[in-house]
Amino acid sequence: MNEGDGEFQGRERACQGISRNDEPCDFPATVHCSKCGQWFCDAHAEDNEWHPCSLEPGEEGGEA
Repeated sequence: MNEGDGEFQGRERACQGISRNDEPCDFPATVHCSKCGQWFCDAHAEDNEWHPCSLEPGEEGGEA
């Protein structure tokens, strides 16, 4: 994962993490995941449960 690259200087990018319970996070994103290509806040950058790239094949996230 990469720290912010300055692409959004002057603007805050929201964390794109979505929990398995379909709960979004609105904290500022500072870390880019090179695997799924999304941006995450410091707390969720290291928490694979919030990355779409960690879902099992066939899962979409959220509760059924």
